[in-house]
Amino acid sequence: MAQFSLTAEQIQTNYKKFFERIDKMFPDRAEGLKEMYSALGEERLMFSPASSIDYYHNAIPGGYVDHVLRVMDFALLEYKHYEAMGLDVTGFTVQELMFAAMNHDLGKLGFVGDGKDGYIYNTSEWHRKNQGKIYDSNDNIPFTLTPDRSLFLLQSFRIPMSWNEYLGIRIHDGVYDDSNKAYYLTKQLKSKLRNTMPQILHNADLAAARFEFERWAKTTNQFNTAKLEDLKLKYISNEVKEVKTKSDKKVELGKNLATSFDEIFNV
Repeated sequence: MAQFSLTAEQIQTNYKKFFERIDKMFPDRAEGLKEMYSALGEERLMFSPASSIDYYHNAIPGGYVDHVLRVMDFALLEYKHYEAMGLDVTGFTVQELMFAAMNHDLGKLGFVGDGKDGYIYNTSEWHRKNQGKIYDSNDNIPFTLTPDRSLFLLQSFRIPMSWNEYLGIRIHDGVYDDSNKAYYLTKQLKSKLRNTMPQILHNADLAAARFEFERWAKTTNQFNTAKLEDLKLKYISNEVKEVKTKSDKKVELGKNLATSFDEIFNV
């Protein structure tokens, strides 16, 4: 079965584009960001996946940077969609949105130090083949939620963040993460999100993940016709039952009621 992967040229192009965006979009913080990514390791940044299982999204070498760039692109598109639909896009800047998008999954890279990658290649061929589990979480680093590790890394290198950027990174997973429900599902007016940036980032992340899943599914032909044959409905009989419309059902109900009325009153 064919597997999707990025070419060496695509990985190199994405890596170069990633740092070009740092210089262009965050000139005041570029030095600190580059220092952080350098400490994490060039090879780790370049080749890390965005997830661990093939049918999740971008569980491939170079998947992390590819995903981050796409989330940035989609976040800008979503921002323009919100604006076009008349939704409020004040209360935050595009730069804040882009910073949060670039660093929303930073924690997936792990901690600084040799052997502290977020993901490690799964050496079990059975799990790779039968479960699609291409990577494993690294047991050599402490468990942390990805957003918490992202924020820890940024503060470790004294990279300043606005509240919008901090919150955007922290709750970008939406209500998929139960710890975010206090922000998204509040019933109190005073607790409502003050702007739409977290929602824009969340939507962009979901769309990017879906794009990457569909790209994988098309390459691997996961939704082929032969496979769908196994999912056909099994009919109790081979006869096709007459499909009754709502109007037909009302007429039939009326006739039944009339018959019952006649029987009761011997009309």
